[in-house]
Amino acid sequence: MADKFDIYYQGVAEKDINSMRFFTFGFNRSIAVRGIQKLILLWLKRLMTPRETDPTDLEAGTEFPNLIGSNISTMADVRDVVLLSINDCTDQIKNIQRVTMPDEDEMLASASLVKFQSLGDDGFEAWVDITNVRGTTLTVDLPSMATRST
Repeated sequence: MADKFDIYYQGVAEKDINSMRFFTFGFNRSIAVRGIQKLILLWLKRLMTPRETDPTDLEAGTEFPNLIGSNISTMADVRDVVLLSINDCTDQIKNIQRVTMPDEDEMLASASLVKFQSLGDDGFEAWVDITNVRGTTLTVDLPSMATRST
């Protein structure tokens, strides 16, 4: 069976931000990825998709992107939304993978919040451990929700 690849998304460097996007295809040609990197990108795309915006699957996505501009006033409530979004995203990926049965290095075993801290009035920082079925774990720094720069 031929290898299946995904597109490698890159975070946008702060100095290069000129719009509201968090990810870009980069300035070079697209890079094919597989393994745990493909798993992480699949997970991040699902997390960063606002629910009901994918016309092919209105249940796809999470509430995570809705934190931007929301009126949630406490960090405890923000943390709850982040945790619920992580769990929702993880459940969606696992349901998809029950049908598609990817290789073990691309199959999600777990995703868990390992660090959450307030950045004052400017947002928060959240780190998530993504583990595949083979037991490989990588930590992902979720896109910053900061609204101002110093």
